[in-house]
Amino acid sequence: MKLRMKYNILITVILLLFTSFGAYSQLFGKKKLNKTNLASLYDEKKFTGFDAMIYHSSEEKSTVYVNIHLNDLIYLHHKTEDSHLARFKVSYELYDSYESKTAIDTATIFLTDTQNYEAEMDMMVDFDVNATFPGEYILKIKLTDLNQEENNSVIRIYEISKSNKNTAQFFFVTDNEYYPIFNKNINAGRFFKIQSNLVDTGQLYIRYYNRKLPLAQTPFATVKEFTFKFDPDSLYSVSFLNGQTELLELPFHGIYHFQADISQTEGLALFHFDDGFPEIASPLQAILPLRYLTTKKEYDILFNYDDHKTAVDSFWLERASFQEMRARNMIAKYYQRVQDANNLFSSYQEGWKTDRGIIYIIYGPPSEVYRKTGEEEWVYGERGNPMSIKFYFYKIDNPFSGNDYRLQRSPIYKTSWYVAIENWRR
Repeated sequence: MKLRMKYNILITVILLLFTSFGAYSQLFGKKKLNKTNLASLYDEKKFTGFDAMIYHSSEEKSTVYVNIHLNDLIYLHHKTEDSHLARFKVSYELYDSYESKTAIDTATIFLTDTQNYEAEMDMMVDFDVNATFPGEYILKIKLTDLNQEENNSVIRIYEISKSNKNTAQFFFVTDNEYYPIFNKNINAGRFFKIQSNLVDTGQLYIRYYNRKLPLAQTPFATVKEFTFKFDPDSLYSVSFLNGQTELLELPFHGIYHFQADISQTEGLALFHFDDGFPEIASPLQAILPLRYLTTKKEYDILFNYDDHKTAVDSFWLERASFQEMRARNMIAKYYQRVQDANNLFSSYQEGWKTDRGIIYIIYGPPSEVYRKTGEEEWVYGERGNPMSIKFYFYKIDNPFSGNDYRLQRSPIYKTSWYVAIENWRR
């Protein structure tokens, strides 16, 4: 179930700190964002995850919606009131760029909840940030469970694009009950609406793409740079009267690019990936990521099995020397990483198929992560240690996603790659 809550309704707000000039930038430390180790973004052991979306509700403000999984929080027994109490906070910092040292807007919202103990409930908190038009910003959000002493914080970082009114964040996607849809993957049969306070063109154009996209290659491979061809497979339009569509759905697999002005490249991209995404929902879906661990001959044999479940089971049993418990543990670990990659790295294709996805799945979460404008660095080991393995990803500008990064490939990765693969295979 989902529960929509403003922070002054149904839950208790203890305190709200706010400044528009960054006086509380020490909440997250004084380092520039590009000097901060952001490895916790990809931590496998974080106690929860959360989703957030940004909507440019006006030229002066942008509204941030944060979706919190309440059942991941600790509820402590409150003896005097005979209830269970969750205490948590949502903090944010808004920067001009990764290279900025001082936040231009910060706030912390302290919250309590006694109504949803042991409930399978998601709660939404929304607030405004001082992102003015036109501009580009970096938003860092931190969720902290105050009832936990260790491993009690999760951070996410979002890029806010407010440079022109054709960008995706000027559109607000909701379900038929007007609850925000946080995931840009929308499967067939799920209906949604698109709204905008600042765009009212009477209609939206939809460029539809049904493309077979290449799988990420090894980090040492010599690959031809992939170029997406932006001529759509089909083009049609939907009504957008008074800044709102009727209920829509995405009936086919592929990319749906909604645009108010087709003479521009910007717009809102929604995707229809495999059913069950981001999870692995079928034996066939489980075979596909095994391409990273197999030779082409091995993969073709698995793919051509009459029973894909038998193919997957036989692969992992053989890797585990036919020890069923070990095989189950290997399966759980591998496909959890595939799912995590989908959640973390999806752009216009599933996250496990991307360059960051393949490195994350095979090597695991990096020890250190550093971001600057247009680039992300992963370190396995310690930065400055010549024995550490470092991967550099550079951002690709495309009209569908701000989450598209390509790996800077090199022959130096060959040895570490085969060692990592062998660790999975034995």
